[in-house]
Amino acid sequence: MAKMRCRMRLGEVPLHLYQVIAGFELLARRGVIELEIAWDTGRAAGKPRLPYNMLEVILDGEIRLLYDLNDGYDNLARDPDELYGPLLKHYDLCFKRSFSAKRNAALTHGGKIRPLGLNYWVTIPGSAAHRPAPLDPPKEKLKKLVRMLPITSHYNGWYTIETFEDEPKPDAPPNILFMARMWDVQGDPGWQLTEAKREERHYINEQRARTIRLCREAFGDRFHGGVAPTRFALERYPDLVIADRRAVTRRAYLERMKRSVICIATMGLHQSIGWKFAEYVAASKAIVTETLHYEVPGIFGEGRNYLSFRTPEECVEAVDRLIRDDRLRLSLMRNNRNYYRRHVRPDRLVLNSLMAAIGASRTEHGAAEGWM
Repeated sequence: MAKMRCRMRLGEVPLHLYQVIAGFELLARRGVIELEIAWDTGRAAGKPRLPYNMLEVILDGEIRLLYDLNDGYDNLARDPDELYGPLLKHYDLCFKRSFSAKRNAALTHGGKIRPLGLNYWVTIPGSAAHRPAPLDPPKEKLKKLVRMLPITSHYNGWYTIETFEDEPKPDAPPNILFMARMWDVQGDPGWQLTEAKREERHYINEQRARTIRLCREAFGDRFHGGVAPTRFALERYPDLVIADRRAVTRRAYLERMKRSVICIATMGLHQSIGWKFAEYVAASKAIVTETLHYEVPGIFGEGRNYLSFRTPEECVEAVDRLIRDDRLRLSLMRNNRNYYRRHVRPDRLVLNSLMAAIGASRTEHGAAEGWM
């Protein structure tokens, strides 16, 4: 099979894009594809600037692909069709992290959208994503320089593929983990939130808070949980803050996650499936999650890869079920390991999208020839 030729165009490169960039780079290093990376500078005529958390790939010189790693549909525009309608007319397919067939049906070119899969901050040594991009904001350029230093807690080396991967542990005690952050309901500096988005943040915070409190009460020392010591959390949820700052470093969190068996996830901003969920899948954990609002490719679902809940009380019930049911717990862990290898690992996630794009192109060409 001839190598696929991929020309990637990058604008601003935030953390959400690292996984996809790493996937393309791994495929190139293994000789599966030929990869060229072009960096937008903001001065090219006739080239519209790529929206935040998106990158473009031209496959084999003709198939135009857009990768969208945004949390939802309305975080860049109040009316999603105002963004996606004009944008998608320039592409053959869009692979979207937060994929909803129902929401796509309401978009002008929603039929072009395909599910990309679970997203998390993961990278590989020497990735192009690590370098400050011409269109990165000055603050992000500085952060990228800091992430190159091994002495920092956000060192790129703490986010490589191998740091997340783990095998199911059938004989490990069913310890439980839920470490989270609280969102400032007034928004981030320089970012004005709508009333609906403030209410969403309040809901997320309260859901996480009650889940942690109930799990502490129900499971005692078997449960490890709390929230990061931000100013907002210290003011509003002081009883939940993890006081030891060393315990919330990246290294400490990864070590704790590897030792845990049952891991809890809640809804992210814009109803997204958060990074933690993908990290749990990569580490072969038995997952208990708040109801998922988006769809992923492949065979993945309730009772196979996770148990879901709507309320904190239901979360406690699901965790208790996994503690008592060794067979179910191990089944979830093994299924997540297999799903990770087929659909989440960066090179597989990207390869799956490229093969889907080629398949769709052949189908379209075949249909066109049938009418000639």
